[in-house]
Amino acid sequence: MTDPSASGPEAVLASVADHRARVRAGVAPLTRAEILPLGDARGRILAADVVADRSVPPFDHAAMDGFAVRAGEVAEPPVELPVAGVVAAGDTEPAALPAGAAYRIMTGAPVPPGADLVVPFEWTSGTDPVRILRTAGPGRHVRREGEDVRVGEVALTAGTRLDAAQIALLTSVGAVDVAVRPRPRLGVIATGAELVGGQVPDSNTPMLLAAGRAAGAVATAHGPAPDEPDAFRAVLAATAEVSDLVVTTGGISAGDHDVVKAALRDDDGFWFGPVALKPGRPQGFGCVRASDGRRVPVLTLPGTPIAAYAAFLLFGREALARLAGAPAARPRPARLGVPVAAGDRTVVLPGRYDENGQVVPLPGHAGHSQRLLAQAEVLIVVPPAGCELAAGHPVEVLD
Repeated sequence: MTDPSASGPEAVLASVADHRARVRAGVAPLTRAEILPLGDARGRILAADVVADRSVPPFDHAAMDGFAVRAGEVAEPPVELPVAGVVAAGDTEPAALPAGAAYRIMTGAPVPPGADLVVPFEWTSGTDPVRILRTAGPGRHVRREGEDVRVGEVALTAGTRLDAAQIALLTSVGAVDVAVRPRPRLGVIATGAELVGGQVPDSNTPMLLAAGRAAGAVATAHGPAPDEPDAFRAVLAATAEVSDLVVTTGGISAGDHDVVKAALRDDDGFWFGPVALKPGRPQGFGCVRASDGRRVPVLTLPGTPIAAYAAFLLFGREALARLAGAPAARPRPARLGVPVAAGDRTVVLPGRYDENGQVVPLPGHAGHSQRLLAQAEVLIVVPPAGCELAAGHPVEVLD
């Protein structure tokens, strides 16, 4: 299947997977890093391994409320022992456990020297003297120093996304500041004389700025650009100077005024052609050089809003994740709630979840409707199967 407006390699209909691989291969992770206080690092990607300055746990401590004892002295319950004292959480240097005695101990409190077992409160009489009714072997209900992470070990590796659990661990190992990948800088350029002249509102730019920011980018508008190749190239060059990824919309089909394609199709390394995606058949990708020598990837998307949005979720988010050194965001699995026709291309349909948690397309003409896009909970990715997919068939969704 070919694009009648194209010739040579542009005439080949690429699959969605092919174009995703093309974008991925053309984007390299950012090498620069920034240092942030740990409290400001949520959502960021570690740029370097973090080595533990402290062990986790930092000392042997009780895993439960109970009595600290010597396991050998309570091996054959019931056993009665005098309670020689109490060890509370926050005690730093408890006295050694006297022979033939027990200490009342609280969860998180340091296990006193000489003790090697914490008998849970429920296994005892709870009195003084305490009667041990059930026992266990040495080390039971004791969390050992460094059993989770030891000093000098790598606590988290570069490329890890920091969220609540990761920040908690790094706090526990003594981290205060962390080296993280910078947020990729996304530049968005819409094209079209109707946008420059204000005849048609430019909805693509705010849509892609929002989508880019949701994907973790610092997103900035640099258009709309005129429908003239030299003027567009000037806007693109200025945008590349301050961006790590440039996304354009419009100007890549086969018309007389498709400025992006006209300006860039002869540049080395740029590809324009049809992708087996509906909506979103025309696509393009390549890189331009910034004045500092950086290769700045340029992802060219169609101008139709739903096509631009779907293509950004499929290709743009992957490029941003690659720049950030993070795993690519993948579509999520779902199941169809109704039968859906599948042709020879990947089809993206605005949809919602039904009462059974399955996805159903919204009624109406999906290809150009911004209202349907706004009403959708997800975009349903229907694979090119060449047949009708039954209700219950597995699909993927974008959100």
